[in-house]
Amino acid sequence: MASRNEQLSRADQVRARRKIEPAHRKPIPQPPKSTTREAESASRVISRHTYPGMAREARSKAKPQRRIYLPTDTPGSEIRLPAVPEVKLGWRLLSAFLVILLGIGIYMLNFSDSFEISTLNLSGAQRIPAEEILDKLDLSGKPIISVIPSEIEAQILAEFPDIKSVTVRVELPANLTISIQERIPAITWYVDGEATTWVDEEGFTFPIRGEATIPLKVMANGDPPRPLGYVDPASEPAEKAETPILPTPSVDPQFVASVLKLRGYIPTGTALLYDPENGLGWTDAQGWQVYLGTDVSQIDVKLAEYQQIVTALLERNLQPGLISVEYIHAPYYRLE
Repeated sequence: MASRNEQLSRADQVRARRKIEPAHRKPIPQPPKSTTREAESASRVISRHTYPGMAREARSKAKPQRRIYLPTDTPGSEIRLPAVPEVKLGWRLLSAFLVILLGIGIYMLNFSDSFEISTLNLSGAQRIPAEEILDKLDLSGKPIISVIPSEIEAQILAEFPDIKSVTVRVELPANLTISIQERIPAITWYVDGEATTWVDEEGFTFPIRGEATIPLKVMANGDPPRPLGYVDPASEPAEKAETPILPTPSVDPQFVASVLKLRGYIPTGTALLYDPENGLGWTDAQGWQVYLGTDVSQIDVKLAEYQQIVTALLERNLQPGLISVEYIHAPYYRLE
């Protein structure tokens, strides 16, 4: 047998061995079973394609650089300097800078000497000095930012009844301008021969200050009549004292109108008289006191009655101490 196999070629030997040995085939590999996690991972596919929008975004992330060219003396030629990165400030950085700047400004307005009130620009005042207003307000050394014009105006009107209106303007760095309008006195009120107060046409009383052309004097033995519903500021509760109390007319405006109306009826240079019981009057040429009451709406009728009474008294050679025509239908005279 050995000799026979030796006589066969190698190819014949391989074919003979295949006929004798059973064929052993390699198993076909099967793909592994996919799991749920692998399915989820497979659904997230990352694309590696480049789109135009992605290209622009990539270019925008790159820091832009600014090219600088310098001209030369040779026409058509220039020198290019190295590119300089262009720096852009973001909104957050800009906002932080503004907040810091604003904080510094507020600090300086509150604590810097340059913004402290030291002078007062006063206009419209003829009798009231600026120093007195500044002392009353106590604003010297305070920061200008703490001044509220409306509160200053109310305080001035409450402290100075002889001021009719006021306007306060605040200007940086530390200018305080006050424009006022003073009340014009119409009556000088005397009590027991001493001047006590001025009265304007609206019935406001205020202290005598400086000089003024007074058209009329009233010699009285008491206070002038108050308007209806008048409340004395001194009687206000203590809890209301913290807020400025604006002045109100303390004299009946109708009474003031009656006083001013008598200017054209009494002799020039004659002072008016006022008595709480008899009203307004004057001393006539005979030295007699004549009273018309506080209502002078019918002054012509009252003056006619007065002339008739004077004629009758002179005919009888009587010397009255007082003549009253306050009531038209009940005039009377009183002998000394």
